[in-house]
Amino acid sequence: MPKQSLHMRILLWGWGIMLCTLLLTFWFYYGTVSDELTASSRQNTSRLLNYVRWKISHSPIKPGSTDFQHEINELGSHLNIRITYIKNGKVLADSKVKAARIPELDDHSNRPEVLAAEASGTGKNIRYSKTLQTRMLYVAQVMNEQGEFLRLAMPYSVISERLDKVMLHVTVLLVLLALGAAILLVFVGKRTTAAVKEVSATAQAIGEGDYSKRIRVIPGGEYEPMAESINTMAKKIQGHIRIIEDQRNQLDAMFENMTEGIMVLDPQGKIESVNKSMTELIPDTQNFIGRAPLEVMTKHEIQDAVDKIIRHDSEKDSDSLIVDLADGRSMNVTVCSYRDYKNRRKLILVFHDISEVRRIEKILRDFVSNASHQLRTPLTSIKGYSETLIDNPPQDQKILTNFLKTIRDNADHMSKVITGMFALARSEYSGKKLRARPTNLQKSIALSTANLQNLAENKNIKLSKEEIPLIHVTGTSEGLVQIFDNLIENAIKYAPEHTEVAVQAEIDADFAIIKVVDEGPGIARADRERIFERFFKLDENAVGHGSSGLGLALCRSLARNFNGDIWVESPVDAATGTGSSFCVKLPVTAEQAYESGQDS
Repeated sequence: MPKQSLHMRILLWGWGIMLCTLLLTFWFYYGTVSDELTASSRQNTSRLLNYVRWKISHSPIKPGSTDFQHEINELGSHLNIRITYIKNGKVLADSKVKAARIPELDDHSNRPEVLAAEASGTGKNIRYSKTLQTRMLYVAQVMNEQGEFLRLAMPYSVISERLDKVMLHVTVLLVLLALGAAILLVFVGKRTTAAVKEVSATAQAIGEGDYSKRIRVIPGGEYEPMAESINTMAKKIQGHIRIIEDQRNQLDAMFENMTEGIMVLDPQGKIESVNKSMTELIPDTQNFIGRAPLEVMTKHEIQDAVDKIIRHDSEKDSDSLIVDLADGRSMNVTVCSYRDYKNRRKLILVFHDISEVRRIEKILRDFVSNASHQLRTPLTSIKGYSETLIDNPPQDQKILTNFLKTIRDNADHMSKVITGMFALARSEYSGKKLRARPTNLQKSIALSTANLQNLAENKNIKLSKEEIPLIHVTGTSEGLVQIFDNLIENAIKYAPEHTEVAVQAEIDADFAIIKVVDEGPGIARADRERIFERFFKLDENAVGHGSSGLGLALCRSLARNFNGDIWVESPVDAATGTGSSFCVKLPVTAEQAYESGQDS
């Protein structure tokens, strides 16, 4: 067996070397024949070129004329070649092109053979002709110093046909030799096929994961050492694979079930894989596999951190940064590197959504800032009047009463500011998580008008409501009453005495539009949007009117939580420039209203 195997290997090597030698000989022979045929064609074309040049030079016909084109056609037909006469890049005559198409031909001054002829007197080139739709051998020569060139072209197909014949003969010879070698190898290989098949089948089974498979070892056999090695390797691999599978399953479970988004980058900084949470944080991330992170999030800060670590510009192997996405979310992104089995540096990006944390922090900062800003003035006033009452109490009872009334008004204002800030913060925090339900619009408006009827009568203002449709809108009873209370109270506050505040409602498609109309001084165009900002006041003496500057901001927050909106239209009376109409838009629902005991 060892000798037969050795003989087979020697035979295989011998036939392999022989076939390689024949292939190399063929290619050398083919190249030599190709070069000789090409050189011969160029020489023939050059001789024809000289003949045609002599013929044209001694012809009395002037280039560019119809007779000249006819003469070129006869020469080309007689010599079975293409003749082109060029002057300053323009074709004056061509034996393969009709006279009517001559002016349509491209500028030939940039043809390789023309450029070579201009430089050295004669130029040659082989390329595909768009005009004749075939490969051509071109030879060009300078006619005179006036930029005139004579060019001849013959089809390259003649050379190709001869080369194809050579290729066919040698290919047939190689095929016959290969078939003979194959027959001999099959004959010799039959004696060792059984053992090789068994080794191959076992190795394939091990490669497919069946590590319990073993090769039958024949003592003294040719493949005994190899069989023992493969069996030992399979046993060790089986143990290692079990450990690796356990670790992989653990990592996969962690990778796919983490709440943080994970993005793995290859050594070039391109996205290699992402987990499920990453696709939830940034949809369609899976479609950007093989592309840079900048193309997914368009945030150069992340790309800069990635590039710095990959290019080793940073002394650290990790980085952490906070980025704000276009949709308003904030992400804490941690970038860390690791080495793969090829010792290449790869990166892992961990995305943690901190939008809620940032939003709560912002609410807290705004609350503290707004509280300090809004409470400073009334506190200062209270402190000043209190110190005056302690240090120098007025004897006049009327002055004393005014001082105490001022302290009370400022305290009421502080209470209203704090209550408004808490209500606005609660509304903004609830957001879309607010449990809105079908709510009776007519009942909510009636409750608000009843609450403020006394305030209107004290100012001699008529509070009226037109016919309100019996419909249900998306919201909560408490939220709608709070919106209408604020709007009607503001209307009464800024409307002159002996005027009217009207509440109107209409249905527009799938929405109800409620309007609170007053006859007040109106609102300037520049302030129509700003009045919905928190702490913005049209009245400079806000404390005197008991205004916190938060009512309209709260109305807008509640309306948008109910998938609606709020805006103002002013003036109502264009002639006098007075009156304002605050409009609330709320979705209409066909469901029956759910009314709890607390609603009533």
